[in-house]
Amino acid sequence: MQILSGVVQTLLTDLKSGNGDKDRRRQVEEWMRTLADKYPEFKIELGLRDYYLAEAERLRSDFDKATELSEKLVLGRNIESFLDRAAEYDRRVAAV
Repeated sequence: MQILSGVVQTLLTDLKSGNGDKDRRRQVEEWMRTLADKYPEFKIELGLRDYYLAEAERLRSDFDKATELSEKLVLGRNIESFLDRAAEYDRRVAAV
């Protein structure tokens, strides 16, 4: 259990800091979501919530740099999606 816990914590830290490309982060995110149900003692929900908030902040930075309206629209929708997921995990954590 301790070995897996360390792996999970490292991957959640990497997700939050934005390590790797988007596809790799999504793969890690998917695995973390499956592990969250299986190992509630790892507090993966908190890590995923923090990751979604960090990802929204990164996208907000991209939004500020964007010049085209269509690009801003896509980024805005993605930001909303990450914030919705963060709120969902925040509700899960609060319910426990």
